[in-house]
Amino acid sequence: MEKFQHGGDIYNTSGVAEKFLDFSANINPHGLSEKIFQALQENLREIVNYPDANATELKSKIAHRYNVPTENLILLNGAAEFFYLYLFVTRPKKILLPVPSFSEYERAAHAANCEVEYFFLAEEDNFKLDAEKFLAQLKTSGADCVILGRPNNPTGNLISIADLQKISAEVPVVADESFIDFLSAESVRNFVNKNLIAVQSLTKIFAIPGLRLGFAVAEKNLAEKLNAAKDVWNVNFLAQKAGSIALSDEKFLAETRSWLEVEKKFFIEQLENLPVKVFESGVNFVLFKVESEKLAQEILQSLRTEKILLRDCANFVGLDGRFLRTAIRSRTENILLLEALKKKFLPQ
Repeated sequence: MEKFQHGGDIYNTSGVAEKFLDFSANINPHGLSEKIFQALQENLREIVNYPDANATELKSKIAHRYNVPTENLILLNGAAEFFYLYLFVTRPKKILLPVPSFSEYERAAHAANCEVEYFFLAEEDNFKLDAEKFLAQLKTSGADCVILGRPNNPTGNLISIADLQKISAEVPVVADESFIDFLSAESVRNFVNKNLIAVQSLTKIFAIPGLRLGFAVAEKNLAEKLNAAKDVWNVNFLAQKAGSIALSDEKFLAETRSWLEVEKKFFIEQLENLPVKVFESGVNFVLFKVESEKLAQEILQSLRTEKILLRDCANFVGLDGRFLRTAIRSRTENILLLEALKKKFLPQ
């Protein structure tokens, strides 16, 4: 059986959650907002009813918050659902994936019997996507679909909208903007067309991965096809309520972006003081490389004994066991991780 490998694996072999300081999942460290928590408490007894199949309130909130028409929206049980839905509906024969990238793109492609070809991002270029080289391979590959992260996971790079539009002039492109709310960058949402689709998670920014919530924005005709193909109740009652409340909480979003700007600078500066190679990141996680796979495994195991989790990147195509990824968390938590790493790299 295929081993499921993602960040946030806090469960033991019996399926019981253990207490970890989790740097392996890129979730907003501010945690669940009080407004969401209160909304969940107030509506808990209402789960005896079916959720609104049209998700009218939530769609309205998304449309208002992100300035997109409701007829272009596809609501999702987390952003990952979209890759399966899209590929099963559109049935491309071959997909070109820039790698390293989120493993669900490839997993969904294989599930839809879609051939996968890789475009390897170069470490010496900080894993940034060179659009011209990518287009050259696209034209010779015969691929009829592209999925890429914006910003990319695990590298944190952000391809420009202009480059995305060049690629989407050739084939349909799904831009995964699951971390875009952590940034002030312009989104693909307002540039969608028949060949350019945006998908976004709401679980990372609002710290609700256990509820599962996301949405996609597509050209109207495609949105209609995708909505007709999915389960009408894929977004549960509590997720709809939490999302509706969260999207109105401008203060929470502003505080998160302000925190990240300060904390990312501090964290990267401190991490660069250690004997590791740190890669530039525009978002709330950082990719770094250590001297050997053996050392990386020692670090992972040593931290695990201290109840700290990092993301082992050995299973990302285009990386190897020397690469690790860490989320950026609160100042206190970041210092705990940095001190634990210092003990490993700079023993007394």
